[in-house]
Amino acid sequence: TEALERYETALAFYREIGARLGEANTLIAIGDVLQFLKRSTEALERYETALAFYREIGDRLGEANTLQAIGILQENLTLGLEYCEVALELYTQIGDKYSQSRNLIYFTSEILLKLGRQKEAVDALNRAIDLARKIPYEIFVEDAIAKLQEIQENHEFH
Repeated sequence: TEALERYETALAFYREIGARLGEANTLIAIGDVLQFLKRSTEALERYETALAFYREIGDRLGEANTLQAIGILQENLTLGLEYCEVALELYTQIGDKYSQSRNLIYFTSEILLKLGRQKEAVDALNRAIDLARKIPYEIFVEDAIAKLQEIQENHEFH
């Protein structure tokens, strides 16, 4: 709650000076804190406002990160997947291999598994491994391989 208070103070400051990017970034931080506090509805409100600001100023990375955050909070997994896929497309357009790989490993593949779409999850993880090796970022490679092994061990993949 102390972090929330400090971010609210920063938000007021950015609004006062008219710094849209600072305002959007602070709204994301507030949304993250609210998400941590399990106040999902309030977090979504902050993310939606930040998304509008990022679109207004043309910050595509901020837009993609926000879409991903919104997708993670969706109770409807299909809708959550759609948000994560739009974020992934933006990451691809701007050439951000790190964020593409991260999205595929920690968000898209997870939702696909929850939806029972194991083959697509495995494809997403293999794509993430290829991207992570190009960066190179070995932690992502290791995490994706561990998830693939877990899928095989659980015999979830048909």
